[in-house]
Amino acid sequence: MAIKAVSKERIGKALLEFDREYRSKSEWQDWENNLAHRYAVNVGGELYPAKKIVSLATGIAVGEFSGGRPTNSFLEKRGFTIVELPRGEGEPELQFTPEAVYDRKTEINGLFGGSQQSGIAASATHPAIFLFTGDSGEQYGYADHWEGGAYFYTGEGQRGPMTLTRGNRAIAEHAVDGRALYLFKSLGKGNGYAYMGEFSCADMFTRTQPDVDGQDRAALVFRLVPSGISSGTIEAEVEDEADLPDSLAAARLAALAACKPGSDEVGQSAPRKIYQRSRKVAHYVLMRAQGECESCEKPAPFIKKDGTPYLEPHHVNRLSDGGLDHPRYVGAVCPSCHREIHSGVHGASVNERLKQRLEVIEG
Repeated sequence: MAIKAVSKERIGKALLEFDREYRSKSEWQDWENNLAHRYAVNVGGELYPAKKIVSLATGIAVGEFSGGRPTNSFLEKRGFTIVELPRGEGEPELQFTPEAVYDRKTEINGLFGGSQQSGIAASATHPAIFLFTGDSGEQYGYADHWEGGAYFYTGEGQRGPMTLTRGNRAIAEHAVDGRALYLFKSLGKGNGYAYMGEFSCADMFTRTQPDVDGQDRAALVFRLVPSGISSGTIEAEVEDEADLPDSLAAARLAALAACKPGSDEVGQSAPRKIYQRSRKVAHYVLMRAQGECESCEKPAPFIKKDGTPYLEPHHVNRLSDGGLDHPRYVGAVCPSCHREIHSGVHGASVNERLKQRLEVIEG
């Protein structure tokens, strides 16, 4: 959404409103050190969160317009000074709000890496691949859409047959590489990108569709499933347990095979494929842990009714759980360690130790 024009005086009132109504609230205490905020309005040495001020002045929710460059330009044109907040050793969290609007240069690729022009932008510094879609893609032969619970995302390559290289390969092998897929939709030039959510690639297939010159060619299409398909605990609680291997070696092979990019028929639903992949990875990871938390190395806190130890899955490359399933990036942890990783003051270091341990275990 474009930021509607308001006067300098209206922004001044928003600054006063922030001082009066928000600055003393707990959620705004020490906001300058919150890594989610990168820019501030500097008025006589007093700092104000740039995006919040524009929201107060215009009545537009902060999630409906992009911050960074568009917001800063809006304020600077009205005579306000914008400063970038100093950052220490910490890094901004790789986390986005569904349906919120972001500026690609300053809030997505400029912050987390990856090309600022390509439709598929893999970061070299963070475990993330940023995907961009939009109505304008149809002129280049792209027609992304929802179907059967999956988002059909057309690969990159404007002319000639698409190949499984660069960005296309990055999508296909994202689980193997431990990189999550973050999908954004363009709202038009200058209007930012709306976050559609995190996805997993179920499979891919080839279909004939026109390229930018209108010539038919073989195009790669990826079936992407929203994260959250995975079960909430590492346990095989599905109807067909007979197909889960009994030996650790066989279970590992089955889990790794399930994570490889598939290009077979797409008769089976994409969500079901992700679900089955999750089952096989969960089954192997539970067997691998042998009833012991892979973080603190203590026995599982209790035994479930089926006689197996209770442990929970944690995806070390993601803030939330579910979606990115591969044995190299999923640990079986006790509830206490799981809560500490997500909420504890030392959660990041605990997660890093677990990540290093999984790298040793899985090679």
